[in-house]
Amino acid sequence: MGFRSGLTLAAALMLGGPPAHAAAAVDPAAAQVQGFYADLTAALHAGGLTAARLKPAVERTFNLSVMAQLAVGPAWTEMTAADRAAVVAALSRYTVARYVKDLSSAANVTFVVDPAVQVRGADRLVKSEVRAPGETPTKLYYRLREYSGAWQAVDVFENGVSEIATQRADFTGVLAKGGAGALVKKLDEATARLK
Repeated sequence: MGFRSGLTLAAALMLGGPPAHAAAAVDPAAAQVQGFYADLTAALHAGGLTAARLKPAVERTFNLSVMAQLAVGPAWTEMTAADRAAVVAALSRYTVARYVKDLSSAANVTFVVDPAVQVRGADRLVKSEVRAPGETPTKLYYRLREYSGAWQAVDVFENGVSEIATQRADFTGVLAKGGAGALVKKLDEATARLK
């Protein structure tokens, strides 16, 4: 299945240890990314990840509404409010399930969040690196935007590839054939396979 939620296995592997630059991060966007990993680590130490434990951290860190709109593209404007809400809810379920699945095997991996945040117009780009023993580090960049005083991720780039762009390519054909209902069904089927 080609669906990706903006939450990759590489991101999941970042839980091998605490943020290396926790004390140095003063930018609120970098602090948001570090806080997300801290939440994930706490959930793991609290008896393992479950959808119920992880959902609040995902919804606080990622603006799933904006991510859904960006991934759907122009078809978003043609959807009813109910269809949009259904797509966001399905994307949220999938995103949480993907993290729960991917994090089940996270071990011996560390990550670094670069406190030097890049400003790109209204957005901020937070760079991080996943380091696994014997493997080439994976670079993850989070694009965050401020909403009501809180910085939230609206895209994730893995080694330079945008998750939103990948999702849009995946979603286009499904939407063309069956609209929002088909997309929700496809996301829910993908979620079920992750459990």
